Amino acid sequence: MADVDDGFSSGILTLWRCIGCGAMGNAAECSGSCDFKRNFVIDAQRHADLLEFHLNLMERSEALRRFVAELAASTEDLGRFLSASASLRGKARALAAEPPLQPRPDPAPDDERMEIWVCRCCGQVEAFRDCLGVCIRRNGDFVLSVEHDRIAREIEVMEAQVRILAAIARQVAWTSPKPGQEDAMRLALREHMAQFHATDEKKVEIDMVEIAAGISGG
Repeated sequence: MADVDDGFSSGILTLWRCIGCGAMGNAAECSGSCDFKRNFVIDAQRHADLLEFHLNLMERSEALRRFVAELAASTEDLGRFLSASASLRGKARALAAEPPLQPRPDPAPDDERMEIWVCRCCGQVEAFRDCLGVCIRRNGDFVLSVEHDRIAREIEVMEAQVRILAAIARQVAWTSPKPGQEDAMRLALREHMAQFHATDEKKVEIDMVEIAAGISGG
């Protein structure tokens, strides 16, 4: 299902919805000029679950990134690495002891996405359905699915990055070099960090392309 972002705000949309036929709309008044574009929305609570996981994952990612940045500075030469090893090991073990995140919520499936038409001129929302003769309208909060999918893509990217960063932290936490092998370990850590940064840059590039494609409806 291709989503089309029409430039309307990607925040919370408060819409009425008929519990009988599923028709949707809002109270915006027509401005006389109509420019309706198709989009899809999902229930805001469904999106909130994904946002909460995104926030928790971002906090974990930032903590690991701070550690790896400190590790990178400490491995620039052997002397600094040796003097910082004990402190780095303690921080790495503290990170490794963090409880695992809750399972990632799945993005909303197609059958939970509701088609709407949004006027770019006045903000009026319409979603006509065949009336069943029972009209009971209740207000609810919804989120554009393009925003929901953007968060889901960011989660996929961050999860891959966190796995690599956590592996580097575990290596520092539980690996002690044998006497005379300290510099070899330092160089190996620098190589692993270089691989991460190369992967990080590539994933950011891919993610930006995917986000642009999603926004354009491609």
